Amino acid sequence: MKKFLFLTALAMFALTSFSQEKEKTGDFRISNLALEARADFDYYNMKQDADATDISGFSGKFLNFKIAGNITDRFFYAYRQRFNLKGLDTSSDFFSKTDYMYLGWQVTDDIALSAGKQVVAMGGIEYDLAPIDVYYHTEFWNTVACYQLGINATFTTRDKKNTFTAQFINSPFGGENLSGLYGYNAHWRADYKHFDPVCSVNFYEYSDGKFLNVIALGTAFDFGPVYGYLDYTNRASFEQKNFLFDDMTIDGRVGVYFMKDKMSVYVKAGYDVNKAQDETVAVEDIYDHFILPGTDITFYGGGVEFFPLKDRHDIRLNAFFAVNDTRCLTEYRDGIFCFTRDKLTYQANVSLTWRINFINR
Repeated sequence: MKKFLFLTALAMFALTSFSQEKEKTGDFRISNLALEARADFDYYNMKQDADATDISGFSGKFLNFKIAGNITDRFFYAYRQRFNLKGLDTSSDFFSKTDYMYLGWQVTDDIALSAGKQVVAMGGIEYDLAPIDVYYHTEFWNTVACYQLGINATFTTRDKKNTFTAQFINSPFGGENLSGLYGYNAHWRADYKHFDPVCSVNFYEYSDGKFLNVIALGTAFDFGPVYGYLDYTNRASFEQKNFLFDDMTIDGRVGVYFMKDKMSVYVKAGYDVNKAQDETVAVEDIYDHFILPGTDITFYGGGVEFFPLKDRHDIRLNAFFAVNDTRCLTEYRDGIFCFTRDKLTYQANVSLTWRINFINR
């Protein structure tokens, strides 16, 4: 009831303010209109026990449509539709494949409100990247439900270097249904000379009145041709024994640009682990539904990117080789726990990404 009253009061305040706003006419504009796609060729060599399996082939992994802009001088909008969610969603519901679709109100030069389907405000650079720009990744990135319905309030400092966000959304553990589970997020994004931190403190209900806390600390860095990022994400319930380091994800990437930024060589590695609970725990008692108890995975690899267009990254050719060492992967399927143990996977990949920016200003 308190949540309902809070939302009702917020809505009445917004409507009252909207009615008092002297909207300018003729301000509608599209600042970004784009179509983007990525096609990959993958080769997997998977070794488990005495068995070895090879899988290879071409696949279209991403096809996205994006539009963003302003309705008036104070109201803005953004929309991205992903037409394929291979491996993530088998639903035929069109809205489930909408990454984000929200309406925003620029209350002042520093404060903005928005409502709709939005990116869950969680820190970390790997998480912050658009999925089309992630080649191989942590298990956490692969399992988090990062787009939810909710409301945002943001404050940007006058120098535009820091943006703080408070967000109230559906919990990623409740999906898009009327689960009655919510998420509460405090997020900080900054833009400094050499470092661009993206950090957050998050609380996600996994059961009525019970929360998983996520502390996500990430920063991108840029020193001339050398660039990269480093992330640390800690997940913990207030009921577990050790709050730090038992359930976490660490990942990072370092790269170097050559040929006037037309080529990049990089390495990337990461580690997912959840030893906060025993892997035999009952499903109703699990704290972390992102990385289930018992999971222990390390990956590492490297690759090269090539951008044929001068001073633009609209076309990208990428190739990488990566190793995934799965000592244990815990998954919950069809009401039972499934365990993958001692599996070593070698992946070779070549991908082509292209972006058609019809409007970009």
